[in-house]
Amino acid sequence: MEKVNKIPSRIIELETSIKLVEYLKRKNVIDDGMYNFCINKLLNKIILEKSKINDDYINNINNYKILT
Repeated sequence: MEKVNKIPSRIIELETSIKLVEYLKRKNVIDDGMYNFCINKLLNKIILEKSKINDDYINNINNYKILT
């Protein structure tokens, strides 16, 4: 059986937040300092989420539900 790469929804939400911050930076809504602060916070959260991933985490379906 082939292994399917699963990405938890929390990581997808954080990556979407990064895209939003990049958009705000391009439109000059936020300055460089705020941009760097937000990006660093989001990257740290992604690293934390990735460190939680193990077999139990991967097999728990609740980690893949996206809240809208």
